[in-house]
Formats: sequence, structure tokens, C-alpha cells
Amino acid sequence: MGFSDYVLYRVAKNWPSPMAKLVRELNAEPGTEAYDMAYAQRQFDWKVRHGMLREVTGLDVLEIGAGHGGISCFMAAVGARSVVGIDLNTKHLEFARRFAKLVSARYSSDYELPVTFVEMSADRMTFPDEQFDLVLADNVFEHFADPEAVMRDAYRVLRPGGGLLVPVFSSILSKYGFHLKHGLKLPWVHLFFSERTIIRVMRRLAKTDPKLFELYPGLADNPQRVRDLRRYKDLNDITYRKFKAMAMRVGFSIESFSPFGTRLGKVVQRIPPLRNSRIMDILSTGASAYLRKPAKASTVGTEQPTSIEHQIA
Repeated sequence: MGFSDYVLYRVAKNWPSPMAKLVRELNAEPGTEAYDMAYAQRQFDWKVRHGMLREVTGLDVLEIGAGHGGISCFMAAVGARSVVGIDLNTKHLEFARRFAKLVSARYSSDYELPVTFVEMSADRMTFPDEQFDLVLADNVFEHFADPEAVMRDAYRVLRPGGGLLVPVFSSILSKYGFHLKHGLKLPWVHLFFSERTIIRVMRRLAKTDPKLFELYPGLADNPQRVRDLRRYKDLNDITYRKFKAMAMRVGFSIESFSPFGTRLGKVVQRIPPLRNSRIMDILSTGASAYLRKPAKASTVGTEQPTSIEHQIA
């Protein structure tokens, strides 16, 4: 074991878990059925109502990356005309359907929420054009293999004037950009150690904590990148600047974009030259965005000037 491996391993072994509070709240361990159902309930009861959820009454809504289903069920319960949640994780979809039945039963024994869950890839959706008023994508844009293809398909299925709402997504440079909260636990670990060092230390940690093999199945193989540790290898290199450039290329107007700054990041946000710099990516935990499709929709994927990166405010 090299010196950097040794340092990271010793620090990781003693670093407090950023997931400890959530585990206590849910009273269940990650990877268990109790945790999945409790997480869906938490989404329903808290996350959406305290997040960036706009009025959904009477709207046809699509949630991409619906996961445990709590957000989709919430929107169906508060007045959406219809909600469709899509995901590739079949286990999570099973919990989502169960949770929908549980919520429906709270209203009446024969009531059924207007929500459907479907296994589908977000970059190859089979829905007709202009079927939805709102597309919601929460905590997923950093996980798509081709995020611009997802954005383009979201644009296609939106009706003119509809919007793509992203309550939160993470820049790869952000505080927990490598999504290793269950293993290394350290913030900004990828800014100080190479991916190879991180992978070697994760494998060593898993030898003393076998549940890490369940949470990061790629540890049992021969991973070359941190994304390879994940079940679906679903971690891309998106940054806030790349996200906004994609939105402009696809044809969206960016109605709002706001990073969630760390304590220092909130100070940096007040300094105009730094507000849209990579420093803000680093000094944040994520960002929210609302993108609108023009009322008179332009052609999806219309060519933009090659200098589009320099047009981003």
C-alpha cells in the first residue's frame, strides 16, 4: 500500500458518516427493504414539499429517475392530472408501486392514485411527442450516461411552454461529487486523491465491511473508474457550466439556476466574478434549475454557435 493509499484509508476509517443522520431518521440500514420503504415515505412527507416543486394541479407530469416513487406519489396526491415515473432500477420500481398502493389506501380502499411506474431509459423514451406539461428530474442528471440525450428527449415529450424541473443535481466537482458517502465518506475526496487510489482504498474498506460490495457491486470486478463501482456505472462528469450549455443547445430557456452553496460557497455566490466559476461547483452540494420549452417550440437540437460555452451567464 502506497503512502497516499495509507493516508486515505486511515482517514476514511475514522471519518464520521454523512449518512448517519439519515439512517437514524429512517431507522433502517441502507440496502434493506425497510430502508427503501422509509426513504419513499420521507420523499413524500418532506423532500418535495421543502424543495423546488412548482404547482402541479391539473398537469400531466413525467418523473425521470423516479426511484422509490415518493416524489411521483406526492405529485399525484396533490392534484396532478396524471403522473408517470420511469426508472431502470427494477427493485426501486417495485417499492414505488407498493408505496403508491399504500398511499392510495390512505384515501379509500378502492381509490387509486393517478400514477404509473414504468421501466424505461430516459434517453430513449417511447412516449409520443408533447405528452407532458412538466418533466421532473431530481438527483439524477449526474447519473445519466448521456445527459444531453436525456435533456433532448425531455424537450421532445414536453408540450410547448412546459418545463423541465431539476430540484437538485450534483456537479462532479461538488462536495460529494463522487457519491461515495457509504464508503470513503470524505467530502471533496476526488480533489485530493486519484481515482486509482480511491478505488484501491474502497476495495480495502470492503474487506472489513462486506456490505460495501452490495452498495458498490463493481468492487468485486476490476474497476478502472469510480463510476465502475456503481451497479449501473451511472456517474458522469457533468458540471454546472456543461449543464447550462446542454440546455441552450437543446433549445430550452434557463429560467432559473441556483447552486446550493456550502457555508463558504454562500459567501462566494455574492462575488459576481466567482458566481459562475468552477469554484462555485466545488463550494456547493448541488444546484437546482428550471428550464422552459418555448411556447412556440423551436426544433429540438437546433444548431447553436460553437461559442455557446461563452454565452452562459
